[in-house]
Amino acid sequence: MTGNVLTIRGLSKSFRRKRAVDQVDITVSRGEITGFLGPNGAGKTTVMNIVMGLVGADAGEIELLGVRDGFRRRDVRSRIGFLQEKPRIYPDMTARAYLHFFAGLYDVGDEDQRVGEVLERVGLSSVRGRLGTFSRGMQQRACLARVLLHRPEFLILDEPTLGLDPNGMADMRAIFREMKGQGVTLLFSSHQLAEMERICDSVIFMRQGKVIASGRQVDLMPVATARGAVSVELFEPVRDHTSRIALIEGIASVCERATNHLELTLTNPPADARHARAEVARLLALAGVTVLAITVTVPTLEDLFIGLTGADGAGPALVHHQLHPGRGILHGTRI
Repeated sequence: MTGNVLTIRGLSKSFRRKRAVDQVDITVSRGEITGFLGPNGAGKTTVMNIVMGLVGADAGEIELLGVRDGFRRRDVRSRIGFLQEKPRIYPDMTARAYLHFFAGLYDVGDEDQRVGEVLERVGLSSVRGRLGTFSRGMQQRACLARVLLHRPEFLILDEPTLGLDPNGMADMRAIFREMKGQGVTLLFSSHQLAEMERICDSVIFMRQGKVIASGRQVDLMPVATARGAVSVELFEPVRDHTSRIALIEGIASVCERATNHLELTLTNPPADARHARAEVARLLALAGVTVLAITVTVPTLEDLFIGLTGADGAGPALVHHQLHPGRGILHGTRI
């Protein structure tokens, strides 16, 4: 099956006089991992709670697994796994008893086998003791096991890596990739940007209740960087050669950054950094300059996050602009 597992149009929600969600439009494509990003208080958790029917919306439409207001139907909810930000546990239960309890609620047919499988998958099969004695990370693993019990086709996870150590995050990453390989769609929020960068097919950014950008990471990167920004150190002074370099076919732009440093962009940048460096070296040889170093600028998801929301979370002013129609949409940019 193809298409979207989640489509949100014009979603709004206020708490007293505070607008927590403001005219939000979101789509989550089937079979993909979508990261949900934004500063604390951006509205991500509220959107997730509305999608699951835990909070009522003031306005907007939600289509969940092809069903309008699907959160109202038990048969639709039974196909979803939802992990809230704070672990919901029964502290006096063991992990195994906790999962058996929910397996009964989910009407899992092969209960004993399935409980054993998910405990093994989250690394808790040999752990004894009550959940109340578990660390935050272990409690998070137990909760993840709970939402995997009934083999959902769509996972909505709010901060699933919170409290996990590096080994735990690596395990979680492997689980997410495994789930995707099985055809499961994932939407999850996290402040672990390096982890999201590794596994997400696309991202959604929120700030102050609004979606300010959405799409694939490469399509949302600053245009100059995404199109092949390259830093070059020359032996000769840059100003003596800038005009000649700018005329070389294959170089889109060139800018002096320091006496012996320039930044240029390629008209058709190669897909990987190694080939980009080779292409720059070949082109600059035509200008007769001595190249000492070539560095391809590779922006990170953190760079994108800070660029969209501001280093202090205050964020950019909002304007509407579209990049790469049908792929990535930048709803807000710094002006």
